[in-house]
Amino acid sequence: MAKGGNIENASSDLNKNLEADFNNFIRGALLDLSREEDPISPIDTGFFASSWTASTQRPRPNQARENYAPWSEIEPSYEGKESPQAFVEPRFVNKIKFNFKLFSKVYIGNRSEYAASALASRRSQIPQYIQERIRPLVNAIFTEKKPKIGIGAKQFKGGQGGIGQFADPEREFVDYTNL
Repeated sequence: MAKGGNIENASSDLNKNLEADFNNFIRGALLDLSREEDPISPIDTGFFASSWTASTQRPRPNQARENYAPWSEIEPSYEGKESPQAFVEPRFVNKIKFNFKLFSKVYIGNRSEYAASALASRRSQIPQYIQERIRPLVNAIFTEKKPKIGIGAKQFKGGQGGIGQFADPEREFVDYTNL
């Protein structure tokens, strides 16, 4: 039999459990996107697959592979296949606090400067991952009120009615898919 007063904590306990599950879900998605075996992210040097992060702001794809060891020492294949020296090690997963609030918008994105090009790669399994694994999981776990999660899933070209920097048809950007 429950002790008196515990029912008063039920809502608070439920919210804490949901937030913990939400943060575990985000961590799991980052680890999936960063895996080397049966990769979801295209792997050449491994820098792109290693550069997934999560934030309440869209992650800026502004980090050059050449500035980060060991990837700066790995010669890219440029042939649509994995370099023999490729190395995948998630760079941000252990630096994120994972204290996201359940109904705040969380963006899962990539920090590599060539994220838009990598997302457009033939070897990218990210759109399939979102459609076949992530979206059904979100729908199953969060049945009544859906969390706000955006995943950097594909590339789009500037122009196309864009404003400011997005009006430049020569530039590529990351398009976020809302789950």
